[in-house]
Amino acid sequence: MIEVTLIGTGRLSFNLMNEILNNKRFKLNQVFGRSKFRPKHISDDVDYIKEIKNINNSDFYLIAVSDNEIYNVSNQFDAKEGIVLHVSGNTNINVLSNHKNYGVFYPLQTFSYETNLNFREIPIIIEANNKINQKKIEKFSKIFSKKVCKMSSNERAICHLSATIANNFTNHLVFKAEQILEKNGIDKKILQPLIKETFNKLDRMTTSEAQTGPALRNDNLTIESHLRQLNESDFLNLYKEITKSIRSNEL
Repeated sequence: MIEVTLIGTGRLSFNLMNEILNNKRFKLNQVFGRSKFRPKHISDDVDYIKEIKNINNSDFYLIAVSDNEIYNVSNQFDAKEGIVLHVSGNTNINVLSNHKNYGVFYPLQTFSYETNLNFREIPIIIEANNKINQKKIEKFSKIFSKKVCKMSSNERAICHLSATIANNFTNHLVFKAEQILEKNGIDKKILQPLIKETFNKLDRMTTSEAQTGPALRNDNLTIESHLRQLNESDFLNLYKEITKSIRSNEL
C-alpha cells in the first residue's frame, strides 16, 4: 500500500483526498492545513494536522498550496526517503531541491468542491530529479490516470499558460458576456445552450473549424454595431483585440 501525505486544503487537495480515499492501493496518512480547525470538506476519516512538524513518514508528499508558498512549505519538513511532489503547472521543479527525492505531479484540469471528476481522463504531467524517481512517480501517477506525460519544467509551464487561456480566460469572457446581459435586464441563462454547444463542437471538429462569428466573416457592419454598444464599456478594448486576433488567425 502506498502511503501519501497531502499538504494543503484547497480544491485540488480536496479532489486528491477523495481519489486517494477511494483507492485501496493508497493510504492517506495525513492532511496538513494552516487552519486551527478541520476544514468542513476534509473527511473525518483523515488525520488532520495543523503543525507541519508533526508530519509522519510517507512514500509521497503532495504539496498542494499556492505557487508562492511551495518553497516555504517545502523547507519546513524533512521527507526522509519519501518523494516530495508539488502539483503546480508553472513552478520549476528545483523549488523542491532541498529534498533528496522530489518531482512534479501536475493534473491539467480545473477543480472545484462540487464536481466529481474522473481522474482516469485527466492528463497528469510529471517530472523528477532523477531517473529512479521518474519511474516511481510515473508508476504512482498511472494509478490515478491513464494519461501520464513526462515533461520538463519549461514544457509544463507552456501547458499551464495554454490552460490558463483556455480555461480561466474563457470563463472570464463568459462572465463579461453575462454582465452585459444583466446590465440590460436580460436573463444570463439565455446563453447556456450556446456555451454548451460551443464546447461540445470541439469533440467533433478542430477549434479552427469551429470558429464562427462576425470577425471570421469580416462582417464590418456587425462589428461596428458591437463597438458602438460597447462604447462606454471596459470590455471595448478587449473586444477589439480578440476581433483582431480572430481575423489574423495567428498568435
